[in-house]
Amino acid sequence: MGEWGFLSSLLDKVQSHSSVIGKVWLSVLFIFRIMVLGAGADKVWGDEQSNMICNTKQPGCKNVCYDHAFPISHIRFWVLQIIFVSTPTLVYLGHVLHVIHKENKMREYMKTHTQSNLAKYPKYTDEKGHVEIRGNLLGTYMTSIVFRILLEIAFIVGQYYLYGFIMDPKVVCSRAPCPFTVECYMSRPTEKTIFILFMLAVSCASLLLNVVEICYLVCSRSKKRAKTPPASALVIHPRFTSESKA
Repeated sequence: MGEWGFLSSLLDKVQSHSSVIGKVWLSVLFIFRIMVLGAGADKVWGDEQSNMICNTKQPGCKNVCYDHAFPISHIRFWVLQIIFVSTPTLVYLGHVLHVIHKENKMREYMKTHTQSNLAKYPKYTDEKGHVEIRGNLLGTYMTSIVFRILLEIAFIVGQYYLYGFIMDPKVVCSRAPCPFTVECYMSRPTEKTIFILFMLAVSCASLLLNVVEICYLVCSRSKKRAKTPPASALVIHPRFTSESKA
């Protein structure tokens, strides 16, 4: 778990600047992906190539058969998936930190200068540093969610085309230097299949949370616009003075 410490600390900062559903997505990422992968994946897989048994003693045959069956190991594939899916969120965090730093400097300037001379004022953060997702921040946040959805779909489809979702205990290979069509057998295929299906279910749950979050943000934005009256609806009533009464 030590390898995930830096990424986890960065993602932990995003929680205070995310929506309610975004916090749930980050919790799923922490608990069911990073923690499970760090705590259980190595024990389930281990050194899979050395545990594979083939019906030949030809040197190098087992290596090419394993490479044929698994171009990239499941653990490394899931590590790449977590890193790539987290990257749009880290980009959003960079935008948030930039906005907070910019508006903090603006507040320091307002303390020493009259506010009447300022054309701009802090509109994303309050005095305690709480961020309101609106304007450009909302655009960055929505863009990060869209990229997360696309990356989740890409990795799910990529896993299906690389090695499917069911661990076949038998691998048939006829590559050189194998002298003939060789059959190799993987260790603990049922346990690995359960783990693969679990990681697939978590990926689908994360994908669903991203879609729900987009719908939630769009609906919240529409409600705020509906509550705000348009400028044409504002009626200015004239003030009657004593002269007008006369």
